[in-house]
Amino acid sequence: MEVKISAVIIAYNEETYIERCIESVKDVADEVVVVDSYSSDRTEEICQQHGVVFIQH
Repeated sequence: MEVKISAVIIAYNEETYIERCIESVKDVADEVVVVDSYSSDRTEEICQQHGVVFIQH
């Protein structure tokens, strides 16, 4: 049985740190999911550039 790992990142206006956070987990996780609380900065844009699953909630 193959085990898959998802990294879930909770974010709100994290444009300063989100890229570094994504980079720190992308090599150990099969999937990176960012759950965003409707940020008003570039958080969503940065996440899309990195191809992560982006959910606004």
